[in-house]
Amino acid sequence: MLKCPKCFNDLKKVNNSYVCVNNHCYDIAKEGYVNLMLANMKHSKEPGDSVESLRSREAFLNKGHYQKLAEKLSELVGKYFKNNDSFLDAGCGTGYYLELVRKNNPGLNYYAVDIAKKGVAMCAKKNREAICFVGNVFHLPFGEEALDGLMSVFCPYSAEEFSRIIKKGGYVIAVTPGKDHLLEMKTIVYDEPYLNAEEGYKLPDFELVESVKVTYLMHLEENADIETLWRMTPYFHTTSKENNERLLGLDKLDSKADFLVSVYRKVR
Repeated sequence: MLKCPKCFNDLKKVNNSYVCVNNHCYDIAKEGYVNLMLANMKHSKEPGDSVESLRSREAFLNKGHYQKLAEKLSELVGKYFKNNDSFLDAGCGTGYYLELVRKNNPGLNYYAVDIAKKGVAMCAKKNREAICFVGNVFHLPFGEEALDGLMSVFCPYSAEEFSRIIKKGGYVIAVTPGKDHLLEMKTIVYDEPYLNAEEGYKLPDFELVESVKVTYLMHLEENADIETLWRMTPYFHTTSKENNERLLGLDKLDSKADFLVSVYRKVR
């Protein structure tokens, strides 16, 4: 199923490596993942989230603050996919969502990709049944219409690449912010808080078949959770240090989680 990123021939698993007919070889790391990221696909030496950021995110997610979203993703995968379908987590991060999806839908063939090597290593440890690899979602090592579907959770995406690798009739499950996502946090940080523009992905070769809101109030009981959640968002990086500090000094906070989960079917 996987293609060699150098010559795009099929990769075969041979002992502890993936090898193509041209003898390009990619070793499987001790954590269980394979690095298929070529140097010319990188924009920095170690692209993606830092180790510190990934560990903080893992600690936050393991407390269950986004579990309802993971449960909804698992439910939708069970609804739209069947045994032996091939399914990609495109931008897997630490593998938090994939773990529950895979546990509740064990009959699929799972793949997971992220640009951050440490994130893929963390994902592979908890998803041994999945083929996890370091790669770029804009240059995925799959052939034409190779997959039955994928999920993309708060990640960059390529409409062209998704269309290329998904079979006709296959599905994309995408998660984007709902209009009220983290509104209470933004009320503290900004003098004039704004609602998110609630929209899904723009996928010309797909049609929207279902749109679901997942909305609930989170109870953040530690400063570390407040800081980690805020740093997980684009808001942190586009806000002044002074305004960020309004929020990061708090010990407790209730804030709304509001997700838009969109399901698209490839029609052409």
